[in-house]
This record gives sequence, structure tokens and C-alpha cells, in this order.
Amino acid sequence: MFKGRILVAVLGIPLVVAVMVLGGYAFLAAAALLALVGLHEYYSLIRPYHPNLLVGYFAGLGCVAGAYFGGLGGMALAVAGAIVLFFLWAMGGPIGNHLVGRISITAFGVLWVGLGAAHLVLLRNLEHGMAFTILVVGGTWASDTFAFIVGKLIGRHRLAPRISPKKSVEGSLGGLAGAVIFALGVKIYNGWLPVHDAVILGLVVGLLGQWGDLFESAIKRDMHVKDSGRLLRGHGGILDRFDSLLFAGMAAYWTAVLLLPDVVGAWRR
Repeated sequence: MFKGRILVAVLGIPLVVAVMVLGGYAFLAAAALLALVGLHEYYSLIRPYHPNLLVGYFAGLGCVAGAYFGGLGGMALAVAGAIVLFFLWAMGGPIGNHLVGRISITAFGVLWVGLGAAHLVLLRNLEHGMAFTILVVGGTWASDTFAFIVGKLIGRHRLAPRISPKKSVEGSLGGLAGAVIFALGVKIYNGWLPVHDAVILGLVVGLLGQWGDLFESAIKRDMHVKDSGRLLRGHGGILDRFDSLLFAGMAAYWTAVLLLPDVVGAWRR
């Protein structure tokens, strides 16, 4: 298991870095893959409730494509298209068998995974998008690493014992510190990013990344499973590795738009 984790890290980290640096269609393909596989894992977890896989996949990929080719407006149009798909499903399918519940859990996957991946695309397509994306991805990893180390060393108080018994308050604070330190490291190489804004972005990434991790843990615990999938040997599934990014990327995008509108040029995209 340990060798599997190391192998995935050795192969995966350079690939993720290359995709962030390249941007463009390479990043679009990676985000689309994240959305598709992530949705597949989510729908596999809730399969007993009979989600509509086809509608969910189309809607999730539509959000990612809309964000890339049309920015915020394209993503909004994709969401509107998803609503139409859900309406057609409701009109064309049989009434009963908990249709409202099936629509709800299918749509929730689109909102969580599809829009989460789409916001990573929006973030990468901003002015200085590569720096923002590196801050979010690296800050999330730094938060996970610091949280693990600090939790192991001095963790005493349980953070969310009903959801994730091993996580501690001390580890969580260490994770926030790790994300802020990484954000300040990004600031050193990007003079346009003020120190206080880098700190805020680091806190947002650290906090929302941890929330994203706890959120997925709550779903897995509710469904009585340990991992969302087995795609990444020793790491679980795609959601197990990228759950934090789905929350952190979305929050970081809107934080950047609000803090640095003249720098990111968000409203022109």
C-alpha cells in the first residue's frame, strides 16, 4: 500500500504541475476528466438511490466546457441547460419511484463535482491564472501535509469525531498555517499579489479545503464506505484526492474576483 501511494505521487505530481503550467486544452481535458470520474464515483456511492448517470455526466461536463469556452456566462448557460435536462427527464420518465429524490441527488453531484471542476477552469483562465491555480493546488497539498504532521505530533482535541475521528483541532490549525505559508511563497514570485491578499487566499484555501475533505468524509460515512473508489492505488478514488480542491478552487476564484478585480480581469471573461 505504501509503495502504491509513493508511485501515484511520483507519477501524479509532475503531471498535475505540467497541466497547471500548460493551461489551455490540457487543463480543460484534466478538469473534464476530474468531473467525469468524480461524478462516476459519487453516483457509484449513491447507486442504491438510482441517480440518472447520463443526465449527470452531460450536465457536469457541460459546466466544465461552458466555463472554458464562455467564462461565467458559459457556465451559467450550462447550468440552465442542466435544468432543462432534469425537466425533460421528469417529463419523459415514469412518475413515482421517488423521482424528486432521484433528481435531487443527481443534480447535487453536478453542483458539487461539476461546478467545482468548472471553477478550477475559471480560475486557471483568469489573468495570472497559473499563479492562482498553483496557489490553490499547492496550498491544498500543503494544508493536508501540515495538518497530518501537526495532528500526529500534538493533536489532542478531536475536530469532527462523528465524521473523521483522526482529525484534530491542532492539525486543522496547522493545515491553515501550511496553506498560508505556501500562499506567501507564491507571493514572493508574483509581485502583483499583495501580502495581505495572499494571506487571505491562503486562509480561504486552507479552510475550505478542509471543509471539502470533511464533506466527502461525511458522505462516505453515511454510505458506509472507506474510499470513493480504487483508481489511485493506495489513495482511494479521485474524490478522495481532489475533494478539497472542489471547495477550495470555487472559494479561491470568488475571493480573487472580490479582492483583486483589476488584476484578474474576471468580469471580462
